[in-house]
Amino acid sequence: MTQRYTCTIDLIVLGPFLTAATGPDRYGVDKSAHRDHLGRLVIPASHLKGKLRSSLEELEPFFDPADRPDLKLLFGIKSIEGSYEPVPASVHFSDLICANSTIEGTRTRVTINRASRTAQQNMLRDLDDLFASGTEICFTGKISFSSSDSITAARLARVLQLGLQWLPTIGSEKGVGFGRLKSVLVGVPAETTIPSLQIHSGSSDAIHLRITPQEPLLIGGIKSRRTNYLVSRLELTGGLIKGALAAELNEAHGVNPITRPLEACYASDYPGFESLIKNFSLIRVTHARPAIVDGPRPIRLPLSAVEYGENEFGDVALSNKRTPLVHDRYSPAYYGDAKSLNQYEDLAEPAKLFVTRSEIHNASQRTAEGQLFTYQFYAPLTKEKRPIEWICNVDFDSVLDSEERMAAIRQFAIAVQQHLHRLGKLSRTVNVAAKDGPATSRTNNPILIKEGISLVTLQSDTIMLSPNIVRSLPLGQDLYEAYAAYWQDLSEGALKLDDFFAHQGFEGGYRYHRYLGATERKNRPNRYRPYYLTLAGSLFKLEVMDEEKATNFLTKWLLCGLPLPKWALEEYGQYRCPLWESCPFVPENGYGEIAVNLDWHWEKRI
Repeated sequence: MTQRYTCTIDLIVLGPFLTAATGPDRYGVDKSAHRDHLGRLVIPASHLKGKLRSSLEELEPFFDPADRPDLKLLFGIKSIEGSYEPVPASVHFSDLICANSTIEGTRTRVTINRASRTAQQNMLRDLDDLFASGTEICFTGKISFSSSDSITAARLARVLQLGLQWLPTIGSEKGVGFGRLKSVLVGVPAETTIPSLQIHSGSSDAIHLRITPQEPLLIGGIKSRRTNYLVSRLELTGGLIKGALAAELNEAHGVNPITRPLEACYASDYPGFESLIKNFSLIRVTHARPAIVDGPRPIRLPLSAVEYGENEFGDVALSNKRTPLVHDRYSPAYYGDAKSLNQYEDLAEPAKLFVTRSEIHNASQRTAEGQLFTYQFYAPLTKEKRPIEWICNVDFDSVLDSEERMAAIRQFAIAVQQHLHRLGKLSRTVNVAAKDGPATSRTNNPILIKEGISLVTLQSDTIMLSPNIVRSLPLGQDLYEAYAAYWQDLSEGALKLDDFFAHQGFEGGYRYHRYLGATERKNRPNRYRPYYLTLAGSLFKLEVMDEEKATNFLTKWLLCGLPLPKWALEEYGQYRCPLWESCPFVPENGYGEIAVNLDWHWEKRI
């Protein structure tokens, strides 16, 4: 079993110094200093990591073979062509925070016209000038990694120290004397101590997680080939949380690769977590949504929610009119047209941060062609600086044996608090607390049948309709018959579709190649089939035909999510592998979550 170690980094940089932000932060300044979400002047972790990697690549031929670092293992590499398997870094860097006080000022630079030897037209720039020339500026940060023993950890720390010492400059404007590196000190690796946290008490068959990021998050989101701009998703999917936990458990127990699935046949490799590993694929983790600390878990409002007037909202799900009107005169604005209608209740809006990053060409030391990207991060704070946590529920109902279930719950709670330290595309640091019972929200203990109907609102994207059936529909025909057949089969006739408000979408590209494509690549290398989803917020008005059966089904779906329909089980379950490996949109990954008979429908009834 490996141990986590942390080293401190202290850099002394001589002024002038500037690490450029993505854009200017005040009028009249062309290049501003980079600051984090708390307003602190920092050297971004990505900049330090990139510079260190380049430095060690230069030094690599001079290492003794026995001490030569594996740079691919330390810093990660792109996925091997055609595999779509992630190869993440094993060494993680924090931002380096400036300990000096700053001054307000600007420094002017110009571009000289080669012919006239005078300032070139329109090429005068004002830069942030926060430190006088020659000032010693101290930046402090941390490096964390896993190692089998303290001797190996100390050897790695010395390699990192050497790589940083090889750097002549750091930051922006290096070619004109900015950011000269005076000294660097990488501290002695210290074992990371696990704080004493409250462990699951055993009083509930379910728990919920409250995830507190320590850094801005970049979650999911696949960049389109037509743009260099990537927007983070707001929710942490259940699959993301389970995948990150699996990777951390693998790393902690010395398993290589860390992407190896947690399966029952490997349970003996994880002492103390045997029940968790045996039942890992049965554990359901819902999507985590941002809320104010200690607040309720947000819920997704239905597509039947409408806006009318100025900041007035209603719901038309219970309307018997084909074209509902407000006060019999005004047409309401639905999702997409409503300007002030939020998609969630109780949601905390994280502040958005924008960072531009690039890949540096090794030979020219300039930005590689086509490799300049801007990312939108979510800060762990609102715009008003209120702290945010992401909340999700964890359900163990599919673990049938009661003793095994309670053991799995205890081990899961311990595992997330001791080992789940990083989430998202850039492995950002998080703290996770496991609490007894499901998270409180407006959907707790709903009345499942009211006025003879059940209004089911999807809280996450769900596989419902076969794309083959949808493609076969005549032009202009809606999806009523298809959705009616879905609910008929799923409820065994206990629920009948009366009306619906739904929208659909495709998930393909990376999703297909990483999951379904991996199973088909050998026999059907040129095939492409995106997943067809009914999206979160879709609402289905269901008439209850058999109250007892309907209650049983709705209770089970609230606990475990909507199961995949028969066609999907046949379509994605034919590859002799666990279902989640060919279809990531399974209930255990947080998909198919529902809410039933939200009070919203009656309180805002039109």
